[in-house]
Amino acid sequence: MVGYATIVACRQAFAAKCSDQQAEKNKTSSMACPAIVRARPGHIDRSWMVVVAIHTNRLSYACYYRSQRKEKPMNVHTRDTADLEGLTRRFAKMAAKLRYEDLPAAVQEKAKLIIRDGVGNQIAASAISEAAIAITQLVQEWGGKPESTIIGFGDKVPAPLAAFCNGAMGHGVELDDAHGSGLIKAGSVLIPSAFAAAEISHAKGDDVVAAVVAGYEIAVRVAKAINPGHRHRGYHTTSTVSLMGAAVITAKLLGCDEEGIANAIGLAAMQSSGIQSYLDDPCMAKPFGPGKGAFNGVLAGIMASRNFTGPKKVLESKEGFFNAFTDSVRIPDLVDGFGTDFAIMEVGFKPHAACRYAHGPIDLAQVFHNEGVKLENVTSITVKMSGLAIRQASKFPCTSLNAAMGSTQFGVALALARGGNGLRDYWDGYADRAIHDLAARVVLETEPEFGVGGRQAVVSLGLDDGRTLTHRSEEPRGEPTNPLSAEELERKFMTTAGLVLDNATIAAISRRLMALDKEADAAVIPAMTVAPDRKPALRAA
Repeated sequence: MVGYATIVACRQAFAAKCSDQQAEKNKTSSMACPAIVRARPGHIDRSWMVVVAIHTNRLSYACYYRSQRKEKPMNVHTRDTADLEGLTRRFAKMAAKLRYEDLPAAVQEKAKLIIRDGVGNQIAASAISEAAIAITQLVQEWGGKPESTIIGFGDKVPAPLAAFCNGAMGHGVELDDAHGSGLIKAGSVLIPSAFAAAEISHAKGDDVVAAVVAGYEIAVRVAKAINPGHRHRGYHTTSTVSLMGAAVITAKLLGCDEEGIANAIGLAAMQSSGIQSYLDDPCMAKPFGPGKGAFNGVLAGIMASRNFTGPKKVLESKEGFFNAFTDSVRIPDLVDGFGTDFAIMEVGFKPHAACRYAHGPIDLAQVFHNEGVKLENVTSITVKMSGLAIRQASKFPCTSLNAAMGSTQFGVALALARGGNGLRDYWDGYADRAIHDLAARVVLETEPEFGVGGRQAVVSLGLDDGRTLTHRSEEPRGEPTNPLSAEELERKFMTTAGLVLDNATIAAISRRLMALDKEADAAVIPAMTVAPDRKPALRAA
């Protein structure tokens, strides 16, 4: 094994020899294996990275100079492959052993809140999401063995197909939970998968909660470790990574041990897919990826429960997930606090039916509305965001309701005009030509201070009297450090699910979900979500 001193010498020699231009050429021809680094959490861009290439049992090192940013090298420490050795099995072992009673009370509560949030989103989407409805109609035509419930519609279909429909619903109304640095909305995949698996296993509610925590553990940790490099390649992390959590959940609920869960992770990762081309060509496809992720994860778990083996080194091996899907892996995000600091606690809730990157500007626009700013006095609307935020959430003109929910311009206009950005607000606002006209006046500007993918925001309004009003947000509402209250989360569930079901029904669902650990059979929950006449539709306001 080459020592650290050799690596440093290599780096110094490389720097002395190469100009920025030569280094850029070397960048494109260097080894394809991901950089394995140890650095301070939150620091993503680095001038120097040590590439650890794994070839059978040997380690070979090469130096890799990043000249995109001409800044001083950070203090980067290498860690050898022992840090990743057996990583897939470590996740599997944790999942197999995890029990509800072993979870801290705060983790138990957070998991139930997330489960309730996901179910509420699916109920609303069963009547609103064009993509999810189209997928459901196809699955209804296919039919099949009656195993798991399609939310809202009540059809019983094979478990992977139910997860497919409900996963598309979970992501279909832009209200799914989100993790900031992981760029992942795992709930839209994990919660549908959990109930699809619970219906075929008749799992107890406390086992479902524990399985969901285990699923978030692998999904969020892997997502954090590979982003933003994974995203810069064009991947949609919610689709490409969440399916591994879905596989863990399904395999665990079907009684798999550590070996079986490791097989499930391997089978899921082999199916990993999902790119964000819909950002360049607005269409119905965005919820399709998370839906398919839920399908793939549940399928992997079922196959593993039938002793179908998968690659049990799928994350860390030479031909594994990390080498295939990213240029760098931050080991601390994978292993630090493993088994004690549960990743689900880092997940935030969305108060607005919008792309998470649009939430900061929407929060500020609502402040202006509440302060009584009159639209007739506004001459200009400027929003400053990070570059990735604009890339993710700049959709205009809005040719569909889904595009409007993904548009910062439309979300800000809606907030300024009406003060609300819930599903009903978007549904009604999309039909209002004046909102579209106001959105056309919203100017988005990249703010370098916010870094590549920061979620800070600044909104400035120019007034006809010459004044400029400005508000700034460091983090959107709903993040763990800027949380929604228990009352706000309850209200979100009631108003979201209440678009389809009556108040008595959704109140009963809420009570059962927040006491899910007491349920003898979690399969009772999907049955409660079925709309009148099995035809989900928006109720009158």
